[in-house]
Order: sequence, then C-alpha cells, then structure tokens
Amino acid sequence: MAQEITQQQRRHKDLGIPAIFDQSAVGTSSWRTRWARRLDPRTLFALMLTLNIFGLGQSSQLLVMLCLVITAVFMLVSVKMKMFIGWFTFVLINIGIFYVLPGLWPNGFVFAITFIAFWFFRFSISMGIAIAVFSVLDVQKVSAVLTRMKAPAWFYVPTLVIIRFFPVAIAELRAINNAMILRDLKPGGWGMMRHPIRVGEYVLIPFLASAARIADELAAASIIKGLGARKQTTTIVHTAFFWGDALVLVVIICLIAMRISEVFL
Repeated sequence: MAQEITQQQRRHKDLGIPAIFDQSAVGTSSWRTRWARRLDPRTLFALMLTLNIFGLGQSSQLLVMLCLVITAVFMLVSVKMKMFIGWFTFVLINIGIFYVLPGLWPNGFVFAITFIAFWFFRFSISMGIAIAVFSVLDVQKVSAVLTRMKAPAWFYVPTLVIIRFFPVAIAELRAINNAMILRDLKPGGWGMMRHPIRVGEYVLIPFLASAARIADELAAASIIKGLGARKQTTTIVHTAFFWGDALVLVVIICLIAMRISEVFL
C-alpha cells in the first residue's frame, strides 16, 4: 500500500501536481471525499464566492449561520478530521465570546473583544470554505475547464500558477518548521511570541527565499508545458456535470433567493 501511494505521488510530481491535491496527502478517507473530488471547479469556485459574499456581507444572522453550516458540512467531507475539529473549535470560541461574554461582563474591554470575535467568526467562513475547496480541487480539472472555455492566456497562466503556488508554499513552510524543530527551535505561535526576531530569521527569511524560487519554477514549468501558447490547445481530461454539482447549485440558488427576499421583502 505504501509503495502504491509512493508511486502515485511520484506520478503526480512528474505531472506538476502539488501534493495537497493528492488524495493520499490530504489524509481523508475516500468515502467522505469521493463526491467532493468529482465536483466541477466552476461549481467549487461558485460556492466559495457565494459563501464569501453572504458570509462577509450585510446578511441576516440566519443567513450567516446557514453559510456557516454549509461550510462546516463541506469541510467535514473535504479535509482531515483533525483540521475540521480545530476549525470548528475556533468557530465555537468566537461565537461564545460574541453571544455570551457581553452578558456576563459588560464593559469597554469586552466590547472590543466581542467586536474582534464577531469578525473572526465571519472570516472563519471564508477561511473554512477556502481550505475545503483547495483540499479537493484538482489542478488538471481546472486546466481542462479553462482550455475548453478558451480562456485567454492573461487569465489562464496566472490562474494555474496561483493555484499551484499556495499548496507548494504551504508544504515548504511545513518543511522549514520541521527543520527548525529538529534543531530544537519552536517556530510555532508560542515561539513567535517569545522570540519573534529569531523566528523571523530562521523561518520567515528562508520561506520568502523559497517562495521566490517556487514562483520562478512554476512559471518556467508553465512555459515548458505550453501554457500561453498562441495555438489552440486541447485536453484529454474528462469533466462532467453530475448530481453533486446539481446539489451544490441548488444550495447556491437557495442562498441567493434568501438574500433577495431579505432585501426586497
């Protein structure tokens, strides 16, 4: 089993697919992620855009909570259980601060903390749906969709470079953190508060240097693979609309209908 996973990761590496898009790297069981991975990239981005607009906009509390529930469900079927529990705990803490703390201890300091918790709660929707979408997003499907849509080069190339950049950059940051831990350094949040200059020297500076190198390598790989060529390109990757896309589109339409009813009724 381990040999099969290694061979699969090697094939994906040869194709230029970041490890975060591998099912083995995400670490979630297939029965939870099978339908989410079949979703069309356009459906995923439409869901992410809709939840961001309504979650951060002037929506009612009911609509915001509904966006939060949808984000939680999508994260539950997309990411590792450990990551979902951490995100859900963060959300519960901010909801508790926003709704409970002002009634227990009303003063100016609590008002400031409540204000921060309110926006942390709102941004947790954007953060959660972004993590979920990029955990199941397949860069080959994105490339195939843009090719079939005949997207211009000025949109096609930067989109693929950006999608490939962030997973590779996150993996590089984790590698730097692991290297610092082996050297008996604590690059986490507590270590940053205790020794911010040392963390910046040993983590941030190497990460920035690696980020510049990663961007150059991805741009060169895109040119080598023919991205942005003047001739019309084709793709052999199969993309199809299935019941999961229909379900997500129904959810999006219901959210839009609720928002319209709030504005005009």
